Amino acid sequence: MLNVRQMHGKYSDTKMQQLIYAALQQEIFSYFESSDKTTKWLGIGSTLRISPDQNSNYLQKVSQWFDDIKRQIPDKIDLDTIAVLGGFPFDEKFEAKSLFKDWQTGIFVLPRIIMKVTPEQTVITEIKLHKFSEDSLESVLDTIIELATSDKKMTGFDLVDLDPKWDRQVDKLATEIKQSNSLKKVVLGRYKKGTIIGELDWYKTLKALRALNQTTYHFMMRVKDQCFVSATPERLFKIDGTQFWTAAVAGTIGRGNSETEDNRKALELFKDDKNRQEHQIVVDEIATRVSRFAENLQYQRQPMILKNQTVQHLYTPISAQVEPKTDVFKLISVMHPTPALGGLPLTSALHLIDRLESQGRALFGGPVGYITLANNSEMIVAIRSMYVYKTNFLMFAGAGIMPDSVGTTEFKETELKFQPMTKLLQYLEDK
Repeated sequence: MLNVRQMHGKYSDTKMQQLIYAALQQEIFSYFESSDKTTKWLGIGSTLRISPDQNSNYLQKVSQWFDDIKRQIPDKIDLDTIAVLGGFPFDEKFEAKSLFKDWQTGIFVLPRIIMKVTPEQTVITEIKLHKFSEDSLESVLDTIIELATSDKKMTGFDLVDLDPKWDRQVDKLATEIKQSNSLKKVVLGRYKKGTIIGELDWYKTLKALRALNQTTYHFMMRVKDQCFVSATPERLFKIDGTQFWTAAVAGTIGRGNSETEDNRKALELFKDDKNRQEHQIVVDEIATRVSRFAENLQYQRQPMILKNQTVQHLYTPISAQVEPKTDVFKLISVMHPTPALGGLPLTSALHLIDRLESQGRALFGGPVGYITLANNSEMIVAIRSMYVYKTNFLMFAGAGIMPDSVGTTEFKETELKFQPMTKLLQYLEDK
């Protein structure tokens, strides 16, 4: 059995910031914040963690590990107050070619201390393999806060485009799709890498991530030399009891410099045939998948506009009802990857992605988030993201390639999609 103790209550903003600051100075931490800002999970340290072997079934391995944890939790504990945090790779069938180290196969952590923060209350849980010391949980937290210091400073960074001929690649792929009898869409990614001069302060990084991307999810996970950062706008799914939510996010245009220009661009996106067709492919495929395991499927027939800091998307929220205690890992296997990150038909698109992309995606575009031991979860799509290993980093941006796609246009779209991470580094450099 695992040893578990908890504190319940409401904490002042000052106390919460102290806890977040202290957590992000640790060698191992995890952070998830929902796009509507109603739920935060903060993990300090690691009691248990898993990175599946390359030759294993990743979902199955993590599912077994997860079930084993549940069996070790005392009966009196509310299982919805404890979660594992982490993510799976975009595709486990292809060998990764990227900078990612042992995270090529994904990573999940059961934190030593985990905080669930909602508007109603904060629940702080400590989980240990061995007996607790005589110090109270509150005393342990105070000590962590007291010892947390940082003098890390980033003074600059360089950035290299790993795919300088990507626009020509898009033109060739669009022609291939046009001539195909079956291919409808392929999401092709491009990559940038760089080196940080100095060191990133992860607390400053999170503050900047939240300030610069106020309408998105915020996800960070660090284990020693590796850290993954995302400001994704895209939910893969959320499950709470029998309620299920997902969304189609596909079709993109930039933001305007004024409200008038912004609205004009939104209307242009809404009326654009290529973007509407791309969006509808995603809506139809997601609806088909959800109908396999859910009832009472509901969504609007016309998309909405989802505005983020640098881009706006066509957006269709989708809801449904699922059976009680639906297996989250089975949901991941059905829902990921959507045509918004893979393509259609999926198998053909994945083979083209593996053949054409210069790097293995690993966590980029993969499902990341939290899964509570009560089987409630929110998994998001790891885009608008950056992987950091020591002072090296790698970024990813992709675009949905259709028969009438134009390379230069798609290149400009991906430049906008890189901006959440490049602007983050520029902001930190200025500080």
